[in-house]
Amino acid sequence: MIKISSPFQRFFVGFFFLLGAAGFSQLVANEYNIIPYPQKLTPKSGIFTFNSKTVIICPDKPEVVKLAQQFATQFALVTGVNLSVQHSQKSGATNAVIFQLVNSINDNSESYDLQISSRNIRLSSQASNGFFYGLQSLYQLLPTDIYEQKRSRLKIWTVPCVLINDTPHFAYRGLHLDVCRHFFPVAFIKKYIDAMAIHKFNTFHWHLTDDQGWRIEIKRYPRLTEVGSKRAETLKGYYFENYPQQFDGKPYGGFYTQDEACEIVAYAKARFITVIPEIELPGHAQAAIAAYPYLSCTQDSTIKVATQWGVFPEVYCPREKTFEFLENVLTEVMDIFPNKYIHIGGDECPKENWKKCSNCQELIKRLNLKNEDGLQSYFVERIEKFVNSKGRQIIGWDEILDGGLAPNATVMSWRGMQGGVAAAKSGHDVIMTPLSHCYFDHYQTDPLNEPITIGGFLPLKTVYEYEPIPAELTGDEAKHVLGAQANMWSEYLPTTESVEYMVFPRVSAMSEVVWGSKDNRNWNNFRSRLSTDFERYNRLKIKPCRAFYDVQFQSTITADRKLQVTLECDHPNVQIHYNNTGKNPSITDALYDQPFTLDASTRITAAAFSNGKMIGKATSSSFVVSKLTGLTYTRNVVSTSYDGGSVNALTDGKEGNAKVTTQWLGLGKGVDCEIIFECGDAQNPITIEKLSVGMLQATAFGVSISPEIQLYGSMDGKQYKFIAESKIKQSSASFWEVSRPLLVFPPVLVHFLKVVLKKAADSPLDFPKVGEGSHLFVDEIGAW
Repeated sequence: MIKISSPFQRFFVGFFFLLGAAGFSQLVANEYNIIPYPQKLTPKSGIFTFNSKTVIICPDKPEVVKLAQQFATQFALVTGVNLSVQHSQKSGATNAVIFQLVNSINDNSESYDLQISSRNIRLSSQASNGFFYGLQSLYQLLPTDIYEQKRSRLKIWTVPCVLINDTPHFAYRGLHLDVCRHFFPVAFIKKYIDAMAIHKFNTFHWHLTDDQGWRIEIKRYPRLTEVGSKRAETLKGYYFENYPQQFDGKPYGGFYTQDEACEIVAYAKARFITVIPEIELPGHAQAAIAAYPYLSCTQDSTIKVATQWGVFPEVYCPREKTFEFLENVLTEVMDIFPNKYIHIGGDECPKENWKKCSNCQELIKRLNLKNEDGLQSYFVERIEKFVNSKGRQIIGWDEILDGGLAPNATVMSWRGMQGGVAAAKSGHDVIMTPLSHCYFDHYQTDPLNEPITIGGFLPLKTVYEYEPIPAELTGDEAKHVLGAQANMWSEYLPTTESVEYMVFPRVSAMSEVVWGSKDNRNWNNFRSRLSTDFERYNRLKIKPCRAFYDVQFQSTITADRKLQVTLECDHPNVQIHYNNTGKNPSITDALYDQPFTLDASTRITAAAFSNGKMIGKATSSSFVVSKLTGLTYTRNVVSTSYDGGSVNALTDGKEGNAKVTTQWLGLGKGVDCEIIFECGDAQNPITIEKLSVGMLQATAFGVSISPEIQLYGSMDGKQYKFIAESKIKQSSASFWEVSRPLLVFPPVLVHFLKVVLKKAADSPLDFPKVGEGSHLFVDEIGAW
């Protein structure tokens, strides 16, 4: 038992006003559900009520008139009320929505002021993009039915009185989408852009080329789409899930014509979003090389478009014909995308072929380069000079720092913050997008309840708490941080619905990171507004992850070595009920009010309730409590890559699983592993008669279980006596599975306990050397 001991599409004609559900009552409960939250919002009493005589007044400026007309069109569609648009400079009109063009709010054209009184609505800005963002805030103050594309049943349309003075904190507010691993249609790209616009993002990073597919038409090189856009089949399941890997046997392909790409660029521009194309080089080039083998060092005509994920040795060879090809490609790309930046990739470029290539080695010698990293720097600088000659600038992933940074390059820092810090300190502009906070292909809640992803863990709150400006930068250096970007890689996202699930609601959190300053962000305030954004998602027909409504489990070890469990829900103002019966909780089950400790191993199931009804789904988590719980230990093998998530990974009460490696402690390979626990003290040793060890079998990951466990005990930590052993049959499973052998023996008194895990058998994979053994992954060791 549990012992508690304590404590849109048609949109833009009406806007991409999208997502949102029914709730005028919700609006009344929290009147200012704007995401991202304005820099300054002053609540006022009263409401403005729209009626059949309400008019729109705007200056006779084409872009402003267009925005005003779009508002009128959408409002008429949803409410049935036609708001006439009048060209005038009158600013004192009543019963009016007034677009007021001002000389200057500040030096940022994206700024706006929104003043709503019972007499009128006044939206002021110095530029059309400022008016656009002001309109997004106005839409979010209206009942969420405004995002519908049909007539609403609501009869009364009001907005709360307020004064908003708003300006973005960062100039670059980006969202990325990989269309190479999986391809998504034009209609979805527009839907994606619509959702960006509502949340005031202004940059769409479109990842168009990679090893698994070339997705943009280049007329001079038709084989890039004839061959490079198609792969023979696609990997099934997680990359390391099966040995041997399994494939679906189905041809896969797709690309955007130049006309379609131009259509996307225009669509985004109308929403004040810049589209930055990414043409990967010199690595991630296998699809291009499959189409034109002369681009590689090997010139191997048998190279095919990649069918699995990862990094591949086939990269562009720095010959003159390669540079001619890339310059011609980039010329056509720049004709399609008329913006300042072209993203050239620059990441994950293996150098093996360059090391073996006589042309590359001669070039390194002739240019007096230090090594292959220097050759990559030369490659990037050469492309940069060409792009600069066309009046453009390059962005590259932070690997372009290796070997020396191109003179005018902007760095996109993804491997952490340090790449961005180094670039900013050297005077280069930076866009922050670290794995830790910005990779939306990572799990956002308990992986056991989630579709397969690439791994990692990035919950909603972690996204929200991200600060793009590193503390070690000075004020002047910080000016080089242009902003931040969330990345959506699509290896494990085969459908548009799977993209939506991973992006939303985390994109709402990221919107506040890049729009508002750190001092203006408040997690509790944000989560109180997020339910309304879920209503907007509904209107956009977006299917988000709903973990916001589910209970999450946290556990810690207390000072007195108790396992303490905390239950949390991101949704505010809920009651959490839980049990250990395995059934869905009800309001008659225990009500959670504070963290509690466990005195025995158990599985807890919990759910969040509001007004007596479960608002999410029931979630469960298992915990192990034993005489070893919370103990520290020593071991003869240390892994720097897999630490099990804590310094007490083997005694923290949390079991690993057959889906992710987060809870697994890596104990190396090729040696017998010894783990020693000090139990109790010399005067108070413990008595045990059972011991359990959790191990992972993941053949495709090079991980196998130990074939033999030996247990020894000691009273002085020097002289050990044999207690028990267990020989374990080796698994032949091709997939991941967890083994938890239990050793049972006569009761024994011990002060020190030594667990010996014999080295695992050789892996069938190529990367371990024969006789070296597999990696050994262990999670919870328990004794009773």
